[in-house]
Amino acid sequence: MIARVLRLFDYFEDGLNGSLLLLATGILFVNVILRYFGRSTTWAEEAIRYIIVWITFVGGSICARQGDHVGIEVFTSFAPANIQRGLKTVAELTSIVFLSCLTYYGWMAMQTVIVTNQRSPAMLIPMWIVYLALPLGSALMALRYVHSLINCFRANSGETLDKNGNDVTQL
Repeated sequence: MIARVLRLFDYFEDGLNGSLLLLATGILFVNVILRYFGRSTTWAEEAIRYIIVWITFVGGSICARQGDHVGIEVFTSFAPANIQRGLKTVAELTSIVFLSCLTYYGWMAMQTVIVTNQRSPAMLIPMWIVYLALPLGSALMALRYVHSLINCFRANSGETLDKNGNDVTQL
């Protein structure tokens, strides 16, 4: 059941990021062509900026899922395996706490933007749509780190796990 939910998150993140990247590329391409003919749009640069914000925060969750976030491994690589696991656990717990705070405060910032009815300068879209990227991306990253932490505890208990954290000893 959990593997299915995680797979849905995978499809959501990958689909959203891929679609947004394609959309940003299309808007940029059309705007460059229009600029060549002296007819560039006023909203294209703003739209691309906001799309990149969304790609960044949802992409952070994809990086957390794949274990691709930047880390300092020079100290841990020389440590014994049990200390490496302990340090990884501390790092993931720290990430979960930080991302939980970021989700909460991002949500509060978004609520402020909703209350003040802020709109973007060129496209006049509600700015809460842009601000939603922060709590959503942070929450998705936190969930990925929780899953990774659970996998770490399960691996320490002797279970053999595949890439998605499924127990392969029962197969």
